[in-house]
Amino acid sequence: MAKVKGIKKLCKAISAQLKPFGITAANLSTDYSYVFADGSVTFKITEGTLEDTWFNEFIEERFGYHVDNTFIISLLHEIGHAKANWEIEGAIQDFCIKEKDRIFTEMANNENDFDAQKILEWQYFNLPDEIMATQWAVDYAIKHPKKIKKMWKKFEKAFHNFYEKNLDKEEFM
Repeated sequence: MAKVKGIKKLCKAISAQLKPFGITAANLSTDYSYVFADGSVTFKITEGTLEDTWFNEFIEERFGYHVDNTFIISLLHEIGHAKANWEIEGAIQDFCIKEKDRIFTEMANNENDFDAQKILEWQYFNLPDEIMATQWAVDYAIKHPKKIKKMWKKFEKAFHNFYEKNLDKEEFM
């Protein structure tokens, strides 16, 4: 397997754009994006997965917002966890944790059942902490389209450099 190059530079470029939000670092993830208690975030670089499609559909249906860029809205969603989820605590937080455990277990047990997977994803999207993070992301995207466009230009350059370094790698074919 060939070594993937340029991950540190990609993470550094994304981290620079996240500093104004109080996010301390960005790291590459192979599965989902998420935010940590220490103020760092992980991100995934693949788009076009079924989960992405369902997330975009959910946002359009629930919030009336059409997603043009899954990477940006997903990253904003993770920032939303850091910005909005301080309101989630106690019994609601416990509920979210238990429900996520249940949902992930059921997903693993039904991984070949398309209908069950979609239902479980939508249950996940509707959890109070996930709704708050998504609401924050959508509100930010609506209120700051110029900032989003500028941010994407920076990301686009970083992604272009990253993919250019790895274009001949088997992982990206």
